[in-house]
Amino acid sequence: MERVLEERLRDKVCLGDADGVQDLLNVGVDINARDSVLGWTALHWACKEGYVDIAALLLKNGADKNVRSLLGETPASICSNQQIMYLLNTSDDLERIMYDSSLRAVTSEYSAPPDFLRAAANSSKARSSMYDKGRLVSSCQDELVLKIRVANTADPDFIEVEILRSELTYHSLVILCCKELDISSHQIQKLRKLPNTRLRGEKDVQRLQNFQEIEVVIDTTNVYKSMQNSNGVANSLPTLPANGYQSISKKDQTILY
Repeated sequence: MERVLEERLRDKVCLGDADGVQDLLNVGVDINARDSVLGWTALHWACKEGYVDIAALLLKNGADKNVRSLLGETPASICSNQQIMYLLNTSDDLERIMYDSSLRAVTSEYSAPPDFLRAAANSSKARSSMYDKGRLVSSCQDELVLKIRVANTADPDFIEVEILRSELTYHSLVILCCKELDISSHQIQKLRKLPNTRLRGEKDVQRLQNFQEIEVVIDTTNVYKSMQNSNGVANSLPTLPANGYQSISKKDQTILY
């Protein structure tokens, strides 16, 4: 659950949703948590996207401007916004900078006036509604959401699962299906992208899109055999003939039941 909230915080930052960021900070989400792809924190994303009000909000709430990414990047090293650079380098109280319109002191290196923050804060909601959410998927978390189920069962419902595109392979998809659907890999006959496309390997898997529906087709013969030989030891289940019926022999006749 913590990881989900941390990802949601970075998502809200990428969307420019200052209110959403504040709500998550209020419930104690780790403000310095890094994503698993780039090792970026919420502050990294605010600096990269140029969201001045959100950068100020994060810094005010204890964001560490010295955290480095997997490539050794600090928030300042990926920032091109001079106003944010001022925030990263000032020792002034951020609360006063955000709300005191009479404050005009700036550092000698950066010339952005502190009251720009108030105007930026007022525009955060409008920016959020116009932000391209498709951009968030590709640049922020690179996460793919899939809908999976076992084919031909009494329960037709899908369950949603998440996997990073950078970690998506045919093998990892099979493992994910086994884990979430509580099945074994040797029971899987094939994976089917609905409505009618078989997933055969890496290229097919790499073409999957968000909320793609996938069915796991089970080999019922292997299911029965796995029941007979769980843990490598044959149990007392009788062997079924090819027609699926169990039979007993009595004198000169065979009874099917």
